[in-house]
Amino acid sequence: MKKSNAGFKKKESGVVGGKRLLLKIVTIVVSLLALFLTFVFLNNADSAARDTISVVRIRSNIPANSVITENDVERYDLIRAEYVEKEMILFENVQEEVYGKYSAYFLRGKTVLYKDQLTEEKPLRNEWLYSLSEGEEVVTIPYKFIEAGGSILLPGDVIRIRVTYEADMYDLLGEEVVFHYIDPRSGTVIKTDILFDSIVVKDMLNSNGNSVYELYKEVMRLDDKQRESVMQSKEFLASIKPAALVLAGTAEDMERYAAFNAAIGSGNFLITILSRTSGDDGFDNLPTIETEVRSWIDGGH
Repeated sequence: MKKSNAGFKKKESGVVGGKRLLLKIVTIVVSLLALFLTFVFLNNADSAARDTISVVRIRSNIPANSVITENDVERYDLIRAEYVEKEMILFENVQEEVYGKYSAYFLRGKTVLYKDQLTEEKPLRNEWLYSLSEGEEVVTIPYKFIEAGGSILLPGDVIRIRVTYEADMYDLLGEEVVFHYIDPRSGTVIKTDILFDSIVVKDMLNSNGNSVYELYKEVMRLDDKQRESVMQSKEFLASIKPAALVLAGTAEDMERYAAFNAAIGSGNFLITILSRTSGDDGFDNLPTIETEVRSWIDGGH
């Protein structure tokens, strides 16, 4: 007698159904677990988002070397997880850690303030005055822009100055004259002597008596957009046109200048530029700035 396959098929169908049920249960459990973990993650993220700490933020752009005041900063709530203790400043400490300090460089507005962006050192004006050699003295002499190098001559350059005068006054130096000639119309002997054989241009002054180098420095404190706007203006270009030279030399140099200036006055100087060396007195950035200004003008901005 043959066995029927019906019982086997019925048994096999039951096993398959059981596996499917088990798979459904596992799928449901995994889905619930995923939902639970997602809920926990989102809940923790929400809790972390609510867990904030107040730090100092820059209210608007601050130029370099500017003193920081209450008007320059504001409170900003930062997620605690993003707070860097050794670099950021708590707003509760703003009075002692920020106010009265100076910006180390240009600071952009609406950004968190970091400790290394501040300095307690007050920026020096005419810092080269603090590094003069012992015995050096500073004097200002008139300067004709076009006749003495124009825009080529810059602070840090070394120059030679000759002076021309009438010989019948007397020989102020008591030395051999470098050059002389006789005026055919008056018969007067005209002498030329070297006043400063080699002397350093420390700075220049514009027609208002303001330091040209300090004007450059003020502009460099601004952000790129402000700087471009200022440096393209006619007012700025006029302000950096020098009318006098600030020179540093020895006491003997100054005595020679005083003697000539008292006897013949100004306006009889011939200024020549000597070989330029880089790196002296920190004025190397000036040619770069002038090039930048010229490129903007030539480009038709």
